[in-house]
Amino acid sequence: MSLMLVSGLVRMFQALVMSAPTLLVGLFIAGVLRYYLGAADTRRLFGGESIRSLPQSWLIGMLLPVCSIGVLPILAELYRAKVRPGAMTAFALSAPLFNPLSLLYGLTLSRPIVIICFALASLVLVTVLGMIWDRFSSRSVESDGAVADRESSDVAGHDHEQQSGEGLRIIGLRRMLALAVFAARDLVGDTGRLTLIAAAGLGILGALLPYAALQSSFEMHDHWAPARMTFLAIPVYATPMTAMSQLGMMFVHSNSPGAALSLLLLGAGMNLATLVWFVGRYGRRAISIWFISLVTIVLLAAYAIDRPLILPGAEPAGHTHAFDNYATPFAPQTALSVEAIWAAAMRPFQLFEMIGFGMLALVAATGLTFRKFGIDESRFRSAQAAELASYDRLVPPSVLGGTLLVGLIAVSVVGCFAYYPPAKVCLEEISVARGEAYSAARTGNVDQALHWVEQIEDWSRRLEVGTFLRRGEVRPYQRMQGYLLRKKLELLEHELEHDPYEQHEVDAVLNDLFAVERRWRDAFRD
Repeated sequence: MSLMLVSGLVRMFQALVMSAPTLLVGLFIAGVLRYYLGAADTRRLFGGESIRSLPQSWLIGMLLPVCSIGVLPILAELYRAKVRPGAMTAFALSAPLFNPLSLLYGLTLSRPIVIICFALASLVLVTVLGMIWDRFSSRSVESDGAVADRESSDVAGHDHEQQSGEGLRIIGLRRMLALAVFAARDLVGDTGRLTLIAAAGLGILGALLPYAALQSSFEMHDHWAPARMTFLAIPVYATPMTAMSQLGMMFVHSNSPGAALSLLLLGAGMNLATLVWFVGRYGRRAISIWFISLVTIVLLAAYAIDRPLILPGAEPAGHTHAFDNYATPFAPQTALSVEAIWAAAMRPFQLFEMIGFGMLALVAATGLTFRKFGIDESRFRSAQAAELASYDRLVPPSVLGGTLLVGLIAVSVVGCFAYYPPAKVCLEEISVARGEAYSAARTGNVDQALHWVEQIEDWSRRLEVGTFLRRGEVRPYQRMQGYLLRKKLELLEHELEHDPYEQHEVDAVLNDLFAVERRWRDAFRD
């Protein structure tokens, strides 16, 4: 029982760390929609009542760097702005699937046609589901012109209001402060509660599933694999990058393509908190129709692509480590201790994730302080014309909001080049990780060795993406050397986890790995 409890808490902690960067982005976007765009322009951005609202919401979701947790505060703002329920569904399910970072990562993991097919499948899913949801949802949606935008910050084009000081909305530094206060308070309010619910889904799986229980559950020729993954993915929380990494491992090990699609659409596209949020807004009866339709469409799409996307001559590997992070992190022979728990909890993370989690904790602490002392956004709403600072300018909120959203997309594109650095930088990082991994493996420090082996695998993928970004291609020879390197690293992982541990077998794999790694590094050094 103690092992189950600790396993669940470790998985919940890992979910919170993974969600930190995209959750902060989601809070920022929600603030932009509330204080810069306003309800009317938000509805217009998501297509209003037009037929293009579903594909337009899908496209916006594909461009914004959020996960299925980060999308929750945005959903609340869309509901508040009276965006069509179908458009909300399209955005909620597409935003966590792809973003510029994960899309580039996915294109190097498998054949580009597979990722394109998955993206089109997501478009079909959200379009059909959005149409069904618009038909059965009980909420009435008013047209763009029928709803007064009482919360909007639109002050342009109203010179008479500027003169009288009446109708003037919050602008300038006050608006920026209001956005910050809103984000901090919301993080420790409704969004915080939903985040814990989403993390609990991963915690439940970690508590119930034994160690390595899913290594052979989704084989290529298993007819039940897509269905099994569909129902497993419902409580799963996965970031877009995690889902893409798992998809890549599934294709490397010749697992079921249909199961991979189910994992992407449900594991990355939603979580338990998504269901709780929709039930709270629309009721159980309407959500039952929505959820049954969702699962049915995902199953049909998964089985439709399961056979066509199998590579000719592919043979299943018989196992994969892609889903180990959904089961307990502790092997049966592990003795629970503070050191073992800490090592298991921190094993998947690098400095980037921990910085994001530190920022999330700081924002949460600020939000608690605001709530304790009764500080909210209302104190920033009383700005009158006479109170405007000399540097304040009245700019249409559509211009401000559009600039911020386009800027966010541009930053995410620039972030691709930062997250996937040049080959020289990647090779330097890999050199450090290689020294740590090999030293730990030689001395029998299994946990340390496994941690650094995973870092080498991750950096090898980032090296390929960075090369693709800067040169427009990854040569077949480079791809093959990367594939061989990761196969050898996987063999090393197996030997490190073998019970009983045999040092001479580990040393033999390391000797083979040296030669493969040298050829791989030479392939990218030019």
